[in-house]
Amino acid sequence: MFLSETVDRVELIYTRFVSLISSRPVVQTLAPLTIQGLETEDDEIFRLISSEGKLGVERSKVTQNMSSFPQDMIFEQDPVQILDALLPLYVNNQLLRSLQESAASELAARMTAMSNASDNAGQLIGTLTLSYNKARQAAITQQLMEVVAGANAL
Repeated sequence: MFLSETVDRVELIYTRFVSLISSRPVVQTLAPLTIQGLETEDDEIFRLISSEGKLGVERSKVTQNMSSFPQDMIFEQDPVQILDALLPLYVNNQLLRSLQESAASELAARMTAMSNASDNAGQLIGTLTLSYNKARQAAITQQLMEVVAGANAL
């Protein structure tokens, strides 16, 4: 649709995973590709790291300086052929990444909700146990008073 010019812009809206307790909605422009689109402040490079037996993600901001890009670079193939080969991979990668981040955000939200529900259930159990024990104690006290009143009547 973009190539046939029926639409002038392709945007991807998804939930970006920030942490287990935080995620945020993101709008990313997939087409048209512009230099400004490659320099947005939210662009990051993710590196999977292992520290003390635990996996983690190290994020670093993209710092692009277009003047440092060599202007006299020689390609073995025509740049159009290279772009034709790389653009579908880029779009597929962006779609897959957005799906994975959205799924991670959803699972984190579910995990947080279930944790909160478990905590609330624990508090409710404690409150109901206390109420039950008070009612049981009142019933026992009532029965003892009836027994004592019956013994006094004799």
